[in-house]
Amino acid sequence: MSVQTAGKLATAMEITPTLRSEFQTAKGETEFQIDGTSVNTRNAEGKAEWREMKLFAFLKRRCGASASVFDWESRYLPEPSMVYAFAEIADKMEFQKRVGAVRRQLGVGGVTSALGDGAKWIWNIVFEEFGKTDECLDFYHAAEHLSDCGKVLLSTQDTFDSWFDRMRLVLLSEGFSGIDRELQSLGSGLTQTQRTSVESLRSYFCSNAARLNYAERLMKGRSIGSGLIEGACKSMVGKRLKQTGACWQVPRLNRMTVICAIRYSSHWKKYWKQAK
Repeated sequence: MSVQTAGKLATAMEITPTLRSEFQTAKGETEFQIDGTSVNTRNAEGKAEWREMKLFAFLKRRCGASASVFDWESRYLPEPSMVYAFAEIADKMEFQKRVGAVRRQLGVGGVTSALGDGAKWIWNIVFEEFGKTDECLDFYHAAEHLSDCGKVLLSTQDTFDSWFDRMRLVLLSEGFSGIDRELQSLGSGLTQTQRTSVESLRSYFCSNAARLNYAERLMKGRSIGSGLIEGACKSMVGKRLKQTGACWQVPRLNRMTVICAIRYSSHWKKYWKQAK
């Protein structure tokens, strides 16, 4: 029943002539978010294996008020006025084709900004589909990397908290140049484990140096986090498809994600009526 419903929903989304105009007339800038999460599947031999489910969302969002780096946690960011979400287990090329198909369906030439974590496949798709755009490394992922390194460097909670708060502010204010300066200043008195952690952190930020323009984005009232797609990983996929003991055949799983994605988008009521 669910597979049949998913097929009807997918068809409805593909042939509805008003979807393009609805997205185009929605208020705000065009934003693209992309991520991946692991789901337990069963392969052709019947063995369980974890596969990466890739997700993306096109959304329209108005800019919020200009904010400083000191206000990043308390500022008001408007909710999206329109969301189109999609998810499937596919290789990078197949998934990119889906991104391109949805982009054309919605009439999106380019996007104002693209947000994701540090995975290379994410930024490859963003560049190949949209060309040069305002890419932003999800700040919460960046902060997690800072935290992991800080826990290796510092032995007490108080010193860690102080260091972490300061490093987040440096990252927000100065991007890679500030982080690089702070890491270089740690000196030579580190253990091998600490040095490895610092080098790994620096490499991570160096490879994303052009995506750390948080202060500018805050000033323009734009998002610095891919919270919407992170939420999709947890609620759209996690709650329904990653329940304890669940193990999916990939074709059936991809059909189920059609329902989950439309439920997470702005079109549920309309397309659910058509699928009944």
